[in-house]
Amino acid sequence: MFQTLIVALPVFGFVAGGYILGKTPLFDAERAKGVVNYVFWFAVPMLLFRAGAKLAGGEAAAFDPSVLIAYFGASATIFLLAMAANGALFKGKGAEPPLAGMTAGYGNSVMMGIPLSELFFGADGLAIATAIIAISAILYYSVTTLLIELRLHKSASIVGIARETALGLVRTPVILAMACGLAFGASGLHLHPVAENFVNLGAAAAAPTALFGLGVSLAQFRIGGDLAEAATISALKLALNPLIAWAIAGPVLGLTGLTLAAVTLMAALPCAINPFLLASRYEAYTRRASAAIVLSTGLSIITVTLAVGLVQ
Repeated sequence: MFQTLIVALPVFGFVAGGYILGKTPLFDAERAKGVVNYVFWFAVPMLLFRAGAKLAGGEAAAFDPSVLIAYFGASATIFLLAMAANGALFKGKGAEPPLAGMTAGYGNSVMMGIPLSELFFGADGLAIATAIIAISAILYYSVTTLLIELRLHKSASIVGIARETALGLVRTPVILAMACGLAFGASGLHLHPVAENFVNLGAAAAAPTALFGLGVSLAQFRIGGDLAEAATISALKLALNPLIAWAIAGPVLGLTGLTLAAVTLMAALPCAINPFLLASRYEAYTRRASAAIVLSTGLSIITVTLAVGLVQ
């Protein structure tokens, strides 16, 4: 546990540093957007391209697809529980229950999952995070959007939603970077040393800038009212989600060692910012999503450290 804390504290220190500076005039909303754009459009794509190339080229350990059953089995359970809690306990209606489900089920796999997986577990952990990221974007956006449209209009076009989701993914740099890396690795080609050094340099900047960018972004959010639901969402995401993922991965599927720890870590991540963006589009659930994101991220220094420390 102590060794886990030694790795985790500097990681969360970068988040805290970004948050503190995000509260000053040095990083207003426009500058914060610039930091996040650098992370999503340059640093993280470099890291994911390299990870995809190593995975497809056989340089990383063979990927076990059962980790996806454990991760998404747990997150689907949390999604449904959060939807039910929003309707039964907090009288949610319209778009709110699906958005509550997405907020609780969608972990911050890019800005926290990538750096934490690499720091804790190296290339093998990064391969697991990469696979989860690739499916998360497709799954959560399409399912949540479909549920919202059905609840609001009763006549949602599955084909239309699928088309919009596919177009959104094609324009997403992290998805494109992973796809290009996998294709490059599978081709058997190798980067020229100059290009390889360029990619390595960009990839090295991904973890610290992603964590700092997360802190700066969180400084733009507020914990307003609705603390009861934010606390409920945070408890589902930080406590129950990793517990269910561990139970499926370990006792049920028989995963052990690094693989079990990496799946548990990914399940223990706090709420992502993506559900807030979708909520803003529908002009619903934004305040509660914002509160859950800030609260769960603040508490995750404890829960992530415990999850990884207890499983390792």
